[in-house]
Amino acid sequence: MNRSPALLLLAVLAMLGLTACARTAITPECPVGYALQGDTCECLTDQACPDGMRCEAGVCFCRDSSCCPEGHAYSATSESCVCRDGSCCPEGHVWNAGAGRCECGEQECCPAGYTFDSRKGACRCTASSCCPSGFRYEPQTERCVCDSDECCPVDHRFDPDRKDCVCARDSCCPPNHTYSPGVNACVCNGDACCPEGYRKDGSGERCICISDAACGPGNFCDAASGACRCQSDAGCPSGQYCNGLGFCQTLGNCTSNADCPRDTFCDITTDRCIPTGPCTLDEHCAFGQLCDALMARCRPGCRRDADCADKQACEAGQCQDYCRTHASCGVNLFCAPSQGLCGPRPGRVDCQDCTASPTVCGGNASCLTFISEGQVARNFCGTHCSTDGDCPSGYSCADVIYSCTTGEGGTCPSDGKAPGKTFTCKGFLVENEPGARFYCTGDDGQPHAYIQSCVPRSGFCPATELP
Repeated sequence: MNRSPALLLLAVLAMLGLTACARTAITPECPVGYALQGDTCECLTDQACPDGMRCEAGVCFCRDSSCCPEGHAYSATSESCVCRDGSCCPEGHVWNAGAGRCECGEQECCPAGYTFDSRKGACRCTASSCCPSGFRYEPQTERCVCDSDECCPVDHRFDPDRKDCVCARDSCCPPNHTYSPGVNACVCNGDACCPEGYRKDGSGERCICISDAACGPGNFCDAASGACRCQSDAGCPSGQYCNGLGFCQTLGNCTSNADCPRDTFCDITTDRCIPTGPCTLDEHCAFGQLCDALMARCRPGCRRDADCADKQACEAGQCQDYCRTHASCGVNLFCAPSQGLCGPRPGRVDCQDCTASPTVCGGNASCLTFISEGQVARNFCGTHCSTDGDCPSGYSCADVIYSCTTGEGGTCPSDGKAPGKTFTCKGFLVENEPGARFYCTGDDGQPHAYIQSCVPRSGFCPATELP
C-alpha cells in the first residue's frame, strides 16, 4: 500500500515529540514546612513533623510518648520508644513492672538446655549444654561446676578426685612452697614455712616444736616426738582436761586412770572418772598406789604391773622404771628383761633414710616405702624380722610387698619360701592417690608378702610414740 510522504513526516515528528517529553524530569512538590534537598524532601521546622516528633537535621524523630507504638513510652535515656507494659511483650513473655522489662513466663520461651523455674519466674540452666566451656551441670547442686583443665586458672589443673582445680606449678604455690609431682600438691620447704617456734624435722616433711614457748601456756614441747603436750588443764580448751599421757580430752567414759583428770580415778565398775577418796578396790587408786582395806585409803605400792603407769613395772611391791618387754621402753629402744633396762642396739638402721641410696640399709634390712594416703615419696630402712620381738619399741614386724613396673599381668620375682608358685603384676587403687599402683600378687589376687620388716607403728619416720 502506498503512503504519502507528508504522512510519514508527520509520524516521525510525532515520535520525536513524544521522546522529548519522556526525558523531561518532573520536580517533586514537598509538603508545607519541607524543602527539597537533592531528591529528598527534608523538614525545616518541628511544626512540619507529626505530633510528638521533632525536626533534627532534616529528619523527623520521635521525642514523645504520643508518637510511640501502643504499649511503648519514650525514653530520654535511650532516645527511643521502649516497652512499658505486657501488650508489647513477645509471645510467652510477661511484663515485670519492678524490673521494667519483658521476661520469659513459660517453658516455651526458654533457650535450649534451660528450664523455666516457676518459683523464680525465670529460665535457669539445667543441662551441660548451657554451661560455660569446660563446665558441666551438676544436678545435686543445681549449678555448673568445673570439669576440666579448661576452666581452671593459669598453672592449675583439674583434679578429678577432689573435683576442684589445684595448683600444678611452683608459680601458684604459696611462699616457701614448691609443687611436688609425687603428692600432686604444694609442699613446704625449709623452716620458714613452719609456725614460729617450730622447725622441719630431719625428713623435711613435718614441722616440730623447738621450745615450750611455742606450745603456749600449760603445754610443753615433747622433744621425742616434736609435738606439744599438755602439762596441766590450763593448756586445754574449755571443757577438756589434760590426761596422764599429756593429751587434752573431754571428760567421758574411761578405761584407765590415765583417762581421768588429776585428783580423780577411773572407777572400773562404772567406767567413769570420780574424785579420789575412800577406796574399796585397788582400781580406785591412781597408778603406783594400792587400796588399804583397813584404812579404806590409797597408799603407795603395787601388786602387779597393771597397777603401775606406762613404761613401769611392779618390782618388790613398788612401781619402778623396769621393763619386761620392748613396749615398756621408749621408741627405738630394746628391753633387757633380766636387768629391766632399756637401751639401743648398735648397728640398727630402723627408719634410716635410704631415698638417695638403698645400700645404706645393709644386708639385714630393705629399703621400703609406705603405702599410705598422702605419704611423701620418701624411702626408709626396714630391718628384717620374724616377730614383733625382733623390733624395737614403737615398731611392729609387718609384711613387705613388692612393687612392679612390668604392667598388668607382667612377671614378678619368685619367692624361695613359696616354691613352685608364680607371681604376677597387678594394679591396685590406693585411697585418695591418683592412678593405679602396681604390686606383685599371688594366686589369690592379693599382694604377696615376700619378707617381713620392722616398720614404725606411727606410720611415718622418724617413729614416735602413739597417742
